[in-house]
Amino acid sequence: MITKIEALSFLEEHQPMPKDEELKKEEIEKYEEVRKFFLNNPDEKCIPLFLNSFGGKDGFGIYQMVEDVITKFSKTAILPHALNALKNKSNNVKYWCVQLISNYPDRRFFNPLVEVLELEDEDIKVATITALAQLALNNLCVNEVIKVLEDEIERIKDEEIKGFAAEVLEDVKNSKGTETL
Repeated sequence: MITKIEALSFLEEHQPMPKDEELKKEEIEKYEEVRKFFLNNPDEKCIPLFLNSFGGKDGFGIYQMVEDVITKFSKTAILPHALNALKNKSNNVKYWCVQLISNYPDRRFFNPLVEVLELEDEDIKVATITALAQLALNNLCVNEVIKVLEDEIERIKDEEIKGFAAEVLEDVKNSKGTETL
């Protein structure tokens, strides 16, 4: 059984975890043990550590389950750490952070998301478009999101992502009529 000190120490030592292709079975098993510990013993100290721990796109399927831990906390507790994680130099950290913040629409995420949208990574681009749409669909920054998506569609080279962005833009525009003033 792991202790809180051991769990926090493990996360502190893995900022971020190794890339998926370099990740050892023991490391991801320990990460999963830490994740389960904080799932059952929520402690806000784990928020920034988890948000900056993503070393790859998958983590053998464990990274997506970090959301279960993060959702134990309030948006107020998560927001400053998420804003900070969006500045992380690791694209993997940015990708997973964008995925997680889609659950916490807040206008303070708008500008950092626009910055992340400039990255060429297709997975990050799709996740960021989705997160921006969540802002608009929650009546936050609607006109700004529409403008950013219109501009981004002009820049996107991949036809599949361009089509996805166009569909999202259409959904956002259709929801605009329901915006509260």
